[in-house]
Amino acid sequence: MNSITDKLTRSWRLFRTSVTVIRTHPKLLVFPIVTGLLTLLIALFFLAPVALLLLAPHWIHGGPFQGIADRFGFLRIRQGGNFNFQVQPLGTAMLAGMYLLNMFLATLSSVAFNSEILEALSGRPVSIQHGLEAALRRWKPVLFWSLLAGTVGLLIRALEERFAILGRLVAGMIGLAWSVASIFAIPILVREPSLSNPFEVLSKSAHTIKATWGEMLAGYLGMQGTNLLVLWGSIVYWLGCGALAFATSNAWILLVALGPWLLCLIAYSYLSNIASRVYLCALYLYASEGTVPGPFDASMMASPFKPRKA
Repeated sequence: MNSITDKLTRSWRLFRTSVTVIRTHPKLLVFPIVTGLLTLLIALFFLAPVALLLLAPHWIHGGPFQGIADRFGFLRIRQGGNFNFQVQPLGTAMLAGMYLLNMFLATLSSVAFNSEILEALSGRPVSIQHGLEAALRRWKPVLFWSLLAGTVGLLIRALEERFAILGRLVAGMIGLAWSVASIFAIPILVREPSLSNPFEVLSKSAHTIKATWGEMLAGYLGMQGTNLLVLWGSIVYWLGCGALAFATSNAWILLVALGPWLLCLIAYSYLSNIASRVYLCALYLYASEGTVPGPFDASMMASPFKPRKA
């Protein structure tokens, strides 16, 4: 029981300290929203013509765009309302290009965001413009990493679809290994722009984990213990609402209570995601440079890990 209490206490302490960084630099809260909207607009700009070619309606039939659409393959509507979806090799290449473009934009946004988190942890002000400029200066390493990450993603997806249950098992193991090995890839892209080879980035990320800690990211994963606190709070909340609805014979109370609960859950999920990124960047600084950043203290960094002996 004491062990569980200690873990929950530690999780809450890590979460609260990470939120302190966010509260000191409130622009971190709006950064993902701004970059997400920019990414969406850029993706839609390129996606619109692809959608016209691949999902062209029946009125294009026989028109001047018919020949262009046939080269890519598009959605045909036959008589009787039946659909016939055909994608030519050129269309497949275009879809792959769109997938890699989305990977590139997503990685670019992550690099921009992590760049400003590292700035915040160093005590410097946070700027959305500065983060975007920092990411754009690293466009080449970001592009190469996106190609590698996108290829791995396609490989995992192909295994899942091709080999049924066994493929899902193997793909899950590969995905887990990839997630752990590449967990510090984005901070490395920010902190070490000279590393443009994605395999070197992956190797450095994996080496940072292997050489520094015996227990794999126990602190980072342990931070998710706050989810258990939220679960318990939700149970108490709904038990109270249920008791009130029963005592007053008014079931509308449960419906009214649903709105605030959903809003709080969404707000917590968003804040928790940003807090996790803050703590991950703090772990990277401690692991790679030996510094304890921001409001964190040495016990938060060192206690969950046991340095490997040579």
